[in-house]
Amino acid sequence: MISSDLSPFPKLLFAAPDALLPIALFVLFVSRSFLSEEKAKTIFPKFSLTMSFICLIVTLSHSTTWNNSSNSLFIYNASLSYIKSILMGCSIVAFAIMSITSIWKMLPSYIYIFLFGIINSIVLCLSANHFLLLLLGLELYTFSICFLLMNSEKDDELQKGVARFLLASYSATAILLFGMSLYFSGSGSLSFPSINFDADLTTTVATTLVISALLFKMGVAPFHSWMIDIYERSSFGLIVFFDAIWKFFIFFIFTRFFKIILDAEYFQIQIFIEVVSSLSMMIGAIMPIFQKNIKKFVAYASIGHAGFVMSVFATVRDVSSLSNAALYIISYSFASICFFTIILKLSKYRPIVTFEDLCGLMKDSPRLGYCMLASMFAMTGIPPFINFTAKLQIFTMQLSNEHHVLLAISLVFSILSVLYTGKVMINIFKPRSNSLKTPKSGIEVFLSFFAIVIAPFFYLLTDEWIKGLLRHI
Repeated sequence: MISSDLSPFPKLLFAAPDALLPIALFVLFVSRSFLSEEKAKTIFPKFSLTMSFICLIVTLSHSTTWNNSSNSLFIYNASLSYIKSILMGCSIVAFAIMSITSIWKMLPSYIYIFLFGIINSIVLCLSANHFLLLLLGLELYTFSICFLLMNSEKDDELQKGVARFLLASYSATAILLFGMSLYFSGSGSLSFPSINFDADLTTTVATTLVISALLFKMGVAPFHSWMIDIYERSSFGLIVFFDAIWKFFIFFIFTRFFKIILDAEYFQIQIFIEVVSSLSMMIGAIMPIFQKNIKKFVAYASIGHAGFVMSVFATVRDVSSLSNAALYIISYSFASICFFTIILKLSKYRPIVTFEDLCGLMKDSPRLGYCMLASMFAMTGIPPFINFTAKLQIFTMQLSNEHHVLLAISLVFSILSVLYTGKVMINIFKPRSNSLKTPKSGIEVFLSFFAIVIAPFFYLLTDEWIKGLLRHI
């Protein structure tokens, strides 16, 4: 166990787990400039696995009791340590699979720089107790995404998507900086505990601007245009990250700042979140009905699901109630991973662009067809699948908090979302004119389908733990 009493720098020791990640990212980024692609693909998996182990050990052994004062850049507590430990554990599993199996021969070297950049971004944003550190973490996220996209394919359409993403990202950064300047003019500090949430126009505008910048990272309407382009021009593997993994962690990042608003009882800003949530649910329920391209279909549907998550933020008065949003994201993430596992497996045997490419799936491979239907039902929230439980809890919370307008909007667009699920069903059962080779369902499909089944039981067992985690984040 690391003791802060023995350290000559006790005020910096609590940030030791966070300091190792940028060191690893710097080493990977610099070494890539001097190593060939083959050497980097051989060295990076082992180095990444080793650094993840070191970060996990330091996080678990970290026992310093740091007083999170209003002047500190970082905040440290047991809940954040748990999240970092889970994040490091997942990265160890991912890097171990890449190192042990032959996947490392197929993956390019910049994938490891991307992963360490994303992990570093999440940790910095969660540990931030100051707006400058939050801005640094968000910009590191932008750098990691652009670094991956610009190295993945030499395609003109993809490069246009990257350019639009950069333009939108820098616009969001400018909005965040403007909000920070308004906070500084009113409080004289950019530290979270020093912000004075008075019910005046300056604070309202500043909070609205900061939340708008964070909502851009979430990809909700009306800040969603960049996400449509990136989804359409990215590979299915990268879409899995945007759709399932990144939204899970941006939820905790948004919760980190939103908890400050709840503690200050500054509930006026929830009106803005309610408008954004309603608009996102409307776009996410209507636009997928008219989409033929699978990637754009998933992008618009993802906006609707993000709207349901934001509806929780628009109604809560206690941070522990955000566990309903956590349940929704966990359920949706498992269902999304199951859906894309099937798409990735099919794409090895046939080009998958539109829903017409899925025709004949139920006849050629019934197991894959039923798994895809189950994943779509789970994402939509059709009973008795997992997202139905999550949506039901959100509806109950909206009713108990007397948000009847938001409840009516949520119910209407939840019913409309069943229509675009019917599009998938029609194409899966539709016969195909020519026969194509279809893979048999493998173990990865059954594992992803099994995840849909166990997700609600996992939440029931960890409900109180998640509430306590959110309360102390």
